[in-house]
Amino acid sequence: MNQKVILLTGGGSGIGQVTAQTLARDGHRVIIVGRNEDALAATAQGIDSLEYVVADITNSADIAAAIAHIQQRHQRLDVVINNAGMAPVQPLEGLDMADFDRVYAVNVRGLVDVTRQALPLLKASRGSVINLSTSMVDNPIGTMSVYSSSKAAVNHLSQAWAKDLARHGVRVNYMSVGPIESPIYDKTDQTEEERQAHIKAVTSNVPLGRFGTADEVTSVTRFLISDQASYITGADYAVDGGFRL
Repeated sequence: MNQKVILLTGGGSGIGQVTAQTLARDGHRVIIVGRNEDALAATAQGIDSLEYVVADITNSADIAAAIAHIQQRHQRLDVVINNAGMAPVQPLEGLDMADFDRVYAVNVRGLVDVTRQALPLLKASRGSVINLSTSMVDNPIGTMSVYSSSKAAVNHLSQAWAKDLARHGVRVNYMSVGPIESPIYDKTDQTEEERQAHIKAVTSNVPLGRFGTADEVTSVTRFLISDQASYITGADYAVDGGFRL
C-alpha cells in the first residue's frame, strides 16, 4: 500500500499501541500522541517509522504543537485516527461530575479539536479520518452511560463530517468497537471482584462469547486507510462479536 503519514491519538497502550505498531511495520510513518511519555516511548521503541509527541488532547496548544511538528517534519498528513478515550464504569448514583467532564473532554472535545486542527493538512492530501466509537451506543450498559453517550456524539460527528468534508475529498469513517482486551477497563476504581463481574456481564452479551483483540480492530483500520476504501465515507464498521445485535 502507498505510504501514508498518520496521526494517532492514545498510542501508549491497548488498541492504539497495536494499531500504531502494525501500521508502522506496514511501512507508514506513524506519529502517536498521548500524555504518558514512558508509554509512548515503549510503543515506538525499535520501530524507525514510529515516533511520538507528548500531548494532552484536551489542551488546544498541545494539539497545535503536535500538528506543527508533523507539518515541519513531514510536510503532509494523510490520516487521523482518533483513538484516545476514557471508559469509566460508574452507575449514575456514584458518578463524580469531574469524571463526567474528563470523559467528554477526551472523548468528544479532544476528538473535535484534533480533527479541526488537522483539517488544513487533510484537505491538502485529500486524506481520511477514522474515529473509534463503541457498540454500546446501540446496546448501552447501565453502568457506562457517560462513556456510551460520549461515543454517541462521536457517531453523529462522524456522519456530519463525512457529508461536510466530502467536497474536499476527505473521507470520515468510524468503528463501533465491542469488548476488547484492553487496559482501558483497568482505569477504574473498581475492586477486582467488581471488575470480574463487569467482564462476565459484558461477555454474556457477546454472541461470539469472548472479548475481541486489538489485532482484530487493527485489521479493519488497515483497510479503511487504504486506497481500497477510497469510495467509503460515513460508514460504521462494527468490530464487536455481535454485541449490538
